[in-house]
Amino acid sequence: MLPHARLLIVSLLLAASSSARLWTDTQGRTIEAEWVKSSATTVTIRRADGQVFALPLTGLSTADRDFVAQKTPATPSSTSAKISFAEINTLLGLDLLADDNLWDDTSADIAARLKLSLEGKTPHCESYRAYPRKPVTVLGTPAYMLSLQAAEGRATAITIMFANRGDYPAFLGRDPRSFPSKAELKEFDQALKTDFETLCTALTAKLGDPKSEMSVGGLDPRRHSLRWECGAQTFLASHDAEQMVSLKIAPTDRAGARLLSDDQVRKMLKERIAKRRNGDVIIDQIPMVDQGPKGYCVPATFERYLRYVGIPSDMYELAAGGGTDFGGGSSFENMAASLDRYVRRQGRRLDKAPLKFSVNGVARYLDEGRPIVWGLYSTRAFNELSSSLTEARQTTTDWAKWKKTVASADIAALGPDRLSGHACLIIGYNRATNEIAFTDSWGPRFTERWVPLAAAQKISQDEFWVISW
Repeated sequence: MLPHARLLIVSLLLAASSSARLWTDTQGRTIEAEWVKSSATTVTIRRADGQVFALPLTGLSTADRDFVAQKTPATPSSTSAKISFAEINTLLGLDLLADDNLWDDTSADIAARLKLSLEGKTPHCESYRAYPRKPVTVLGTPAYMLSLQAAEGRATAITIMFANRGDYPAFLGRDPRSFPSKAELKEFDQALKTDFETLCTALTAKLGDPKSEMSVGGLDPRRHSLRWECGAQTFLASHDAEQMVSLKIAPTDRAGARLLSDDQVRKMLKERIAKRRNGDVIIDQIPMVDQGPKGYCVPATFERYLRYVGIPSDMYELAAGGGTDFGGGSSFENMAASLDRYVRRQGRRLDKAPLKFSVNGVARYLDEGRPIVWGLYSTRAFNELSSSLTEARQTTTDWAKWKKTVASADIAALGPDRLSGHACLIIGYNRATNEIAFTDSWGPRFTERWVPLAAAQKISQDEFWVISW
């Protein structure tokens, strides 16, 4: 072989190897190959032996997805600006938009079009939610939950959940101690990939190529998100590996919330304490979240607390970051460890409270406007007692007599039950009657519940968490 021919071959080999890189999937497996092309959901690579592979982006490491995003910058859609609101509704399969701008409609009007029920309302925010008995088809994909969050009567975000650990039919109502089989996990993983690819394909076909969304300070480092902008609306599709697929609709002009100083937070929370003539001290401005039929009490409770102090959050994202089991079941420690970095980015802390479970111990935090995340055993006997006393309390006028009623409540049957672990928020107390108030994440009917302190002590896990600064 002539010398110049050898030199040419060596040069070609060097050029080929210089374009190759090491690709890593979410399970740590690697392959050395060069990038060929990519789409919204896949990347095509070529190994040194010439074999070509098409890999789903959701299965790759964050570094690989970032590399693909740089290699294939999003092409702005030339058609998205021309798409009418009616076409968007047809694309989604929802009666979402009444005109080109969703965000100047009242939240109640949007909720009515989407057939969402009021979940909770405070002077500062409100939310609507639906768990359809039969999944609603959105973008050709079955959706299991739709929600709307609003502030000052205007929508701030709409979230649609597709396959996810909590609402997926195979896991709904499942005992968290019963881990899914390999076949069930494989089916679920395929459902996630199929849902995400179907969403992205439909959105790309109508709105053009997406942009890759970087999650800064997010809860799940394995999240893959793509963003499409169409007029005043932004569509954000996300796939959290082994967890969920979601679509969030938000304003294109997304001004970040102003971070409040510690003094501003203290003042704001103090102003949210209500003191009633009967001696009740209550925090009555906590957003409601309905966790639905799944066991998401821990992430739902933390979502409510975070939103109460002005930190954006979503129970599904909290569940994904905190390792909530299929169908439900969360560890306080795992959830808190997952939340720590995110909460600190907002200038706050999540602390385990060294609380002596007494009225005075509870009052130490509630008097600052800080509710308390409480771990308990939510047994049937405890709930029946609380429901009956809460209902009777609403018509009580003789509070001296009520004190005797509370003191004589039959609590002999109450006690721990490992199968009824639960989380809620302690939101009030009454020193004169020796009662505490709490709220469950089960919808509007469970916004404020009262129970004798002695009853609460018998079913308490003595697990307490608070937001600090």
